[in-house]
Amino acid sequence: MTKKISRIRHHVNPLADRTDHSFDGFDNDKPIIVDVGADRGEFVVALLDKFGDSKNFIVFEIRIPLAQQLREKFKSHNNVMVFDGDAGRNFESILDPCIKKDIKIEEIYINFPDPWVKERQKKRRFLNEKFLKVVKTIISQETKWVFQTDHEQLFDETVELLQENHVQQLSFFSDLPYGFTTKWEDAKVKEGKKIYRLSFYLQHNIQRVAHI
Repeated sequence: MTKKISRIRHHVNPLADRTDHSFDGFDNDKPIIVDVGADRGEFVVALLDKFGDSKNFIVFEIRIPLAQQLREKFKSHNNVMVFDGDAGRNFESILDPCIKKDIKIEEIYINFPDPWVKERQKKRRFLNEKFLKVVKTIISQETKWVFQTDHEQLFDETVELLQENHVQQLSFFSDLPYGFTTKWEDAKVKEGKKIYRLSFYLQHNIQRVAHI
């Protein structure tokens, strides 16, 4: 009998997943790189090849079957933690314990997220106004954010969102981060699509700065 292979959905509504995750943090003080939307984990594999155990990695993948595959892929790496479900919902609860231990969140990558192009769907996007207001209270101004997409409309609207929320050092670039690519990106380039990339840093509000 041929074993039936379950189909992994490309589009998953993050707001439909109400799962809450928590994390006590790593047992070391090495800097952390975050990958939101890890897909098959190729980007993290490349980073592990480059950095080894000199850094920690927090990996988000909303699709449970893929997250399970990633846990299996990285099970021998104590410096990699994989979480399924809604990354936006769990972002603070997972990263805040690390930050309270004075562990630096070095970089956060948002790689080729679902564009959710319809107006009523935009609240499902990982980067949204509500999310930015929350992370400005927990994520350091020294943390570099990198956003990559092959969807021009999503890119343009994300730029507008970031400008309206007064992020710092918003810049556009074309080079591959660390020179790494993935099968997803390769496929899009082969289709003739342009890859849009930007980076930015958060700007804390006055209340937060005064509190510190």
